[in-house]
Amino acid sequence: MNMAMAIHAACDIFGKSPSSEQIWLSIRDWDTPKNIRGFIWKSLHGTYKIGMCGICGSLKMMEHILIDCESLTSCMIWQAASNLWCKREANWPKIHFGTILSCNLADFNDNGGKKKPGQNRLFKIIVLESAHLIWKLRCERTIKFEGIREKFHSDTEIYNRWVNAINMRLKYGKKALKVETVLKTWSGILLNEENLPDNWVHKSGVLVGMAPRHPPGQNR
Repeated sequence: MNMAMAIHAACDIFGKSPSSEQIWLSIRDWDTPKNIRGFIWKSLHGTYKIGMCGICGSLKMMEHILIDCESLTSCMIWQAASNLWCKREANWPKIHFGTILSCNLADFNDNGGKKKPGQNRLFKIIVLESAHLIWKLRCERTIKFEGIREKFHSDTEIYNRWVNAINMRLKYGKKALKVETVLKTWSGILLNEENLPDNWVHKSGVLVGMAPRHPPGQNR
């Protein structure tokens, strides 16, 4: 069932139906962090034992946690993902569970049919980092906080954790990639980009254009 959703989602967004083999091979993408590769592999296999949703009481499946649950966590993170993407692209695709499982096969093209590798890589990063963070925060609520709502993450903490996750991909991804790949991925969505030097790829401290929030009552 999960494989069918992955194939359908890829076809819906990119207009092509990948084979099951292509889906499995895409999970091994070297550009995806090892822990996220494992997360997607297990999600596709359906090996996570989840139980009941601590937020809404529904039977918890991974699809529910990442997409369907109306928790503050998933709503905020997917909205942040959309906002970042739309700094450069006109439309953020509707994200389904299958989209997450198949996003390493992203295949965006311009109006002339030319492939857009930078957008493809950015889409993969945003979708996978967002989904994985939703899962990590769910585990913290369930295990670390023992389901006690008063201890759950605040909206500021959720947002800042997401911004940090994306910034870490920008920071460490630069070290192992060609300059052209980095530029195509991140150009157009950086903080104060108009003031960055031409060789910003080799500079530290470059961040995506969504600054962390300060907790209520704290000044800059």
